[in-house]
Amino acid sequence: MSSVEILSKNLNSKPLLKIGGAFDAMSAKLVELNNFDGVWASSFAISATHALPDTSIMTMTEFLGVTKSMVDSCKLPVIADCDTGFGGTANISHMVKKYEDAGVAAVCIEDQVFPKKNSLLENSHHELIAEKEFVSKIIAAKNAKKDPNFIIIARTEALIANVGMKEAIKRALAYEKAGADAILIHSKK
Repeated sequence: MSSVEILSKNLNSKPLLKIGGAFDAMSAKLVELNNFDGVWASSFAISATHALPDTSIMTMTEFLGVTKSMVDSCKLPVIADCDTGFGGTANISHMVKKYEDAGVAAVCIEDQVFPKKNSLLENSHHELIAEKEFVSKIIAAKNAKKDPNFIIIARTEALIANVGMKEAIKRALAYEKAGADAILIHSKK
């Protein structure tokens, strides 16, 4: 069974998954050795190991290289935190193809403006892209994937941007309708 199939099966059968964050092949292996269900290839952690802030400085190719080493080092499904998707719809399509070819089980994209700001910064103003623009990114991601089980996670930063739960739910429903396989409503609370 492929890592994509394992993650898909677990999402549909388990009430709760334990996903451990990683920043390189060694930390991914440690996640596996500690009986997690999957690896979160954290853009924050990967940026930090390069002594860079989590603000869209590293390229897709750089993140992909680190994430591919995680895939190669362990048998767990790897979920790649792809921030804002590295650009517009054409970039999203390219990104999905590359990450899927690398053996990643899922990608997560968020609805912040580019360049993104780390969601956990105190006293920082966060802006969201228009809902319609993010919906087009989700559609591009869905159309780019080859394996129907490859998972697209849509992450809304509505609570981080302080626009409220009503907006977060509205966006989540729009993203689900656009074809996202999973929704992540991110919050500092």
